[in-house]
Amino acid sequence: MYSHVQPFITENNTVPFHELYAYYQQCLFDLLDSPVKSTQHIGGTRHLSYPTEPILDILVGVDNLHDITSLDEKRLNYEGFYRLHHQYQKKVIMAKFNNLIDLKQEVRLHILQRNTPLFQQYQQVDHLLSTQIEIQTRFSTQKQSIVQLNPTIRDYENQKLKIFSQISQYL
Repeated sequence: MYSHVQPFITENNTVPFHELYAYYQQCLFDLLDSPVKSTQHIGGTRHLSYPTEPILDILVGVDNLHDITSLDEKRLNYEGFYRLHHQYQKKVIMAKFNNLIDLKQEVRLHILQRNTPLFQQYQQVDHLLSTQIEIQTRFSTQKQSIVQLNPTIRDYENQKLKIFSQISQYL
């Protein structure tokens, strides 16, 4: 299992993230009885305004938390997505990996109930990170220092959540 944070990228030289987003967006809407109501390409691969991991992050909106469980395992497993088991509150994170040996994340689905404070926070923080240079710079610096101190994915992701909470203070 790939347990370290993947090397950051600053350019879109090898992976066409916007095309991949369009492909996965269509896959999500085409799922049988899909409860998906909205998708949004979020994170650093959307705008590459700061160094970021080469992982396509997609915010997936459903109407209620029950829809998250019905969307979960079987239908998304058929598309190659697997649930990440962490202590996430009121959201489900699923990832697609490069293969089932290395387990490098390529795509991450952040599945949340729409019209909730958490869903809106995701959208607002993404907007700040894509438009506010000062916030981009601070976020980039903090991310890079986290990687140097905590190279494991779990530690890195936990610390990144704290940074997102700090950024949401600007809202």
